Amino acid sequence: MKSILLRTVACAAAALLAPAAVLAQASGTLSVLYAGSLVTPMEGPIKAALAKDGIDFQGQGAGSKMLANLIAAGAKSPDVFVSADPKLVSGLGAKVATASAFASTSLGLGWSDKSKFAALLAGVAPDKAAILKALSTPGLSIGRTDPMLDPKGAYTVQAMIVLAGASGEKRILGDDENTAQIFPEEDLLARIDTGQADVGFFYKIEATARGLHFLALPGAASMSDKIAYTIALLKDAPHPGTAKAFVHFILNGEGRSILQKAGLEYFETPRAVVSSRFRR
Repeated sequence: MKSILLRTVACAAAALLAPAAVLAQASGTLSVLYAGSLVTPMEGPIKAALAKDGIDFQGQGAGSKMLANLIAAGAKSPDVFVSADPKLVSGLGAKVATASAFASTSLGLGWSDKSKFAALLAGVAPDKAAILKALSTPGLSIGRTDPMLDPKGAYTVQAMIVLAGASGEKRILGDDENTAQIFPEEDLLARIDTGQADVGFFYKIEATARGLHFLALPGAASMSDKIAYTIALLKDAPHPGTAKAFVHFILNGEGRSILQKAGLEYFETPRAVVSSRFRR
């Protein structure tokens, strides 16, 4: 009985250590396209952690839909694609070897102390009426991402329809492609940091990782039941060994701890989106 127990403990320990061991043995180059909402942890602690193991992380963050389009067209051939929408991954078809939805977050408002309306926003109650009143404040500059290129941009429009109805959404956001409000994700973060925009629509993870104040939208408007970060290993990954190690790193290793600390909420068990069992 004692020997069985020892073997069980040893196997459990080996399972916990496996991702780190695989990563340490997979030094080299790694190409990752990822949802722009992950830019702060990806280009900060994750890149640093990989560098310690001799991995050259070559990452690019942008709207998930835009990145999926580039992969589909053959303009980009990364090792790994991390999307905020699993449908964009499954839509890549045979280009994907395996993929798992592994975490979620919530949609809300983010602002910095540089905002002209920082004090007003800090006092907003987390309910529909208070949020809509704040967003209707004269002179308030709102930022968001492009709904045609980024799932978060599309979720922003959906969330505002949930909160304010179709007419209220148009009154606050204007046209879906309102150029006065729409910016690439990194540009939007910089504008909020410097106060060029007073408030933006962000996922909790990017607001937390960036050190912004964050107020989640209430109820179904938080979109937490729709947002599902998905990590995909590409079928023709240029660096397959390093790519597999990175997937382990994100799902079970140090990458998981980093992203959780940044505000990502991991599922108890990853959900298969594409399985290699069905690939030939």
